[in-house]
Formats: sequence, C-alpha cells, structure tokens
Amino acid sequence: MANDNEEYPDVQGTIGSIPNEAPSNGLPSHDEIRMAANEQVQWNLKRKALNDQISAFRKGLKANGHILGKLDDEVRKLEWTPEEYKADRAASDHYAEAMAQPVGTQLELYGTDATPDPVRIQLKWRQLGVKHGIAGIGWANEPPEDCPFDCAQSYGEGHEEGQATVRRSFELRLARNAAEAANAAPADDEDDDGQIDIEDVANDDSDDTEHQQDAA
Repeated sequence: MANDNEEYPDVQGTIGSIPNEAPSNGLPSHDEIRMAANEQVQWNLKRKALNDQISAFRKGLKANGHILGKLDDEVRKLEWTPEEYKADRAASDHYAEAMAQPVGTQLELYGTDATPDPVRIQLKWRQLGVKHGIAGIGWANEPPEDCPFDCAQSYGEGHEEGQATVRRSFELRLARNAAEAANAAPADDEDDDGQIDIEDVANDDSDDTEHQQDAA
C-alpha cells in the first residue's frame, strides 16, 4: 500500500492516458482548464444571484411608478457635462421634429387647450398618418384598426403627406448625386487616366523625324 505521505509524481495521469503537463502547443494544461471551468461556474452562479437581486429591485421601482428606461437613460448621463446634455436634448428634438412628433412648435399640430375635442382627435389621427407615411408603415387607405371611422380620411391625408415628404427627400438626393456625378466627369478632350493614347503615338512621327535629322 502506498505511503500516505508519498508525494505525487511530477506528471500525474488523468482521464484516459493524457498527462497533465502543459502541452507543447502553448495551450493551458488540463488541470488549469478544469480549475478555470470550476471557477467560472462559481462566478456565473454569483452573477445570476446578483442579477436576480437587481431584477427584484427594478420590479419594485416599476411598481412604484418609475419609468425604467428613462431612469436608466438619466443614470447613464450622470457624468455628462451641461453642454453635452443640452446638445443631446437638442438632437433628440431635431429627430423628433423630422418624424412629426409633438415637440416644440409642432405641439400646435395637435391643437391647443382651446381646440375642441372632435378637432383634436382629427388632428391626432392626421399626424399619426404623417408619421406612418414617413416611416413607410401601412397604407393611406388602410388606417389602423383602432382609428375611428370618421378619422380615416384625416389619417389617409396625413399618410399621403408623409409619403410625399419622403419622396421629395429622395428626389433631392438623386438630383444632388446626379449633379455631383456630372461635375466629377472629365471633359471629352481630357485624358482622365493619365495613360498614353496608342493612336496618338502611332500618328506622331515628330520624334522619328528628329532622329533621322540627327543621324544625317
């Protein structure tokens, strides 16, 4: 029977006949891989337990009326300077205005406090149509299912207006690209590739004439 105090040999056998020494290909030994796997599992369990705690915390916030996405956004911006924050807000408003969202002066598109409710509802569905037309969502003659029957025309008109806005933008882009391409195109009498024209060389005997005169 082996002595309990006997030291393990330098190279121990593992599952099968593969030794534990570090392989010659530079990869970790089997012992190192097993220890790393064991530790990784433990860290994964700790991370899951922490995630569970965070999830429970956030559920409590939501139950208390917090808008988690807004809270996350503000926490993310805690280190921003006032200038960075103002620029971000301005950019958000700029994008929202492009999509006909009710921000800034566009709030008036949805009516004011003095606007009668029936008119306000019509304005609401018209602007929804504009947004859908811009984004290419649905069709002008197919309003959403929850659109009131008497607002279908307003939605359709808004949808067509939004689509027209996008078409105009694409037409302007195509015109601009065509103008840039025309300005970049070389003139007919210009050599745009810097290469010698074979026909020009064949028809140009000036050098030969000079050589013949020198030889004479």
